[in-house]
Amino acid sequence: MKLDRWRSPLILSLPLSFVCSLALAAAPAACAQARQPNNEFGFWGAYSFNSPDLYGSQTHQQFGVAAFRYGRLIHDSPMIAIEYTIDVEPVEIARQFKYIPCVVESGGTEVVSDCPNGDEWVYGGGLSPIGWKFNFLPRRRWQPFFGTTGGFIGSVRPIPKDVPKETQFNFTFDFAFGVEHFNRARTRAFTIAYKFQHISNASRSSVNPGVDLSMVTLGYSFFK
Repeated sequence: MKLDRWRSPLILSLPLSFVCSLALAAAPAACAQARQPNNEFGFWGAYSFNSPDLYGSQTHQQFGVAAFRYGRLIHDSPMIAIEYTIDVEPVEIARQFKYIPCVVESGGTEVVSDCPNGDEWVYGGGLSPIGWKFNFLPRRRWQPFFGTTGGFIGSVRPIPKDVPKETQFNFTFDFAFGVEHFNRARTRAFTIAYKFQHISNASRSSVNPGVDLSMVTLGYSFFK
């Protein structure tokens, strides 16, 4: 009789232990299958230590950005999540050459031109109201992503070249690719990425030097 009283709780506990074991085993999988959050609130910074000569004509220019981001999820599937983004960029700084009028020889003729003479920091701010971010394998905590934005920048003096007829208002276009890492609760994430950005006045003036920037970006976001 004593043996039966001891065996009965043991037999009842075996199915319960089995169910608990299955629940613990399934917990990581459940976390891995969590959906992408709907809203992103973040901040990020980027810096370019140099500018290659691809489409823009200015080289050896440095550029930095500090920005805030809002993103809204518009598509979510196991393979890809698509987010619409808006970036507000209150701090944008450019380190560029100063130019002074000078006379140079061109084709055997002396002409008036602009020659670099030292460098300067130029401050501005911008907005990128059109942006898209594509997160691949969004059920995982580590997610590769691709992003692109378009917008404009205003500065206290013309960039990327402070010369007559250059403008203080320019348009921007960029694309970036990197990786985003979420915490287990999917309420926080940090990103690291490479960004290529082009800045120009879209030929609204007869002078449009433009600049191409290779940037390293770091960001941190909150999700809900």
